Amino acid sequence: MIFSRPVSSYMTADVATVGPDVMLSVVARKLAERRISALAVVDDKGAPLGVISRTDLVRIGRSQAGTHRKASALTLPEKRASELLSELARPAVITSPTTSVRDAARVMCEQRVHRLFVVDDRKITGVISTLDLMSAVCDEKIEIPLAEIMSTPLFSVTAQQPISVAIERLEHARVTGLVVIDDEWPVGVFTQVEAMESRDLPRDTRIDEVFDTSMLCLPTTTKVYRAAAQARRLEVRRVIACRDREAVGIVTGFDFAKLVAA
Repeated sequence: MIFSRPVSSYMTADVATVGPDVMLSVVARKLAERRISALAVVDDKGAPLGVISRTDLVRIGRSQAGTHRKASALTLPEKRASELLSELARPAVITSPTTSVRDAARVMCEQRVHRLFVVDDRKITGVISTLDLMSAVCDEKIEIPLAEIMSTPLFSVTAQQPISVAIERLEHARVTGLVVIDDEWPVGVFTQVEAMESRDLPRDTRIDEVFDTSMLCLPTTTKVYRAAAQARRLEVRRVIACRDREAVGIVTGFDFAKLVAA
């Protein structure tokens, strides 16, 4: 059984970390460079002190931003990683290399996190994320249709709205991405990645100037393992489920995690 395998079979060994004295602007740059959604803050021996996610940066950046329409969309404060960790008071969620893929997925669902840091002998040796779980779903050849695991409602914005609306909706809906709609059809996504990339732009900048046109739209009847394979190949974390040219749901990393956990 694929899901009974240890997380060491699917984890990523090349883990992005920073020290506690690194500034938040450096954390943001490293997240963008590595195309990841979170990284661990470690001490000089490689032991985890905590984790900073893109969600944390978007939240604090929005709270620091001005309200004038020409103000920057997000403003990161001049803080060190250790300062933000003390405010968050949230330890990194860890697991061991021998934990099963299924049990790791269950922890992700319970803790509402997109990744677990794999720790061996007090040091981080890897990370397993919802993106890695897609590989396990693909290998397991799960043939149920997307309709059975997709989430609804679909959180969306229109291409003509300002980025301030999208950033606010990301936070209030507690999601990492929104579907961008134009003429009642999905044309792309606006995620936390785009929020951070456009943080220095005026709040009234239109979404259609910055959204990501890369997306994966599949019929609701598509088999889950095929959807997982395509998402993994394209390195996207969400699949838009469509029926009769209408976006009716979305399958996120958490939906794949719930499937593995079950």
